[in-house]
Amino acid sequence: MTDRITGMLILLLAIAYTVAGSRFESDFLTDPLGPTAFPVMLGTALGLFSLYLLFRPDPEPEWPGVRSWRRQGMTLTALIIYGLVLEFVGFIISSMVLVGFLSQMLGADRRFMIGTGIGASVLLYFLFNNLLGLPLPAGEIFGG
Repeated sequence: MTDRITGMLILLLAIAYTVAGSRFESDFLTDPLGPTAFPVMLGTALGLFSLYLLFRPDPEPEWPGVRSWRRQGMTLTALIIYGLVLEFVGFIISSMVLVGFLSQMLGADRRFMIGTGIGASVLLYFLFNNLLGLPLPAGEIFGG
């Protein structure tokens, strides 16, 4: 029964996402598919997944324990805080902290956690800013 409820909720989300994404407009015409292509494809895939849950549910799903729910809640909280502070703190610092925190949540040792946080944030910043030409926030605290 829980799979069917989840499938219905995901189907409603997929429909809302696809409708909202299909209304995107762009002033420039460099992309032949337009701004609606990705949201519509993602909404369609999400809808197909939800139909699978509705029509082929798991007979007896196993629910995770309290520790797993707590970790998921902490991860969700960290992602929300990341989204809220990204503009102010900047991509590199906020991503360093987020990746380090998530590495720790997955059980990495401290050296790996710090190295992964620094390496991933600097590499992604370089890739987006320099190779893809998509500027990421430098942070208001640094004058960006």
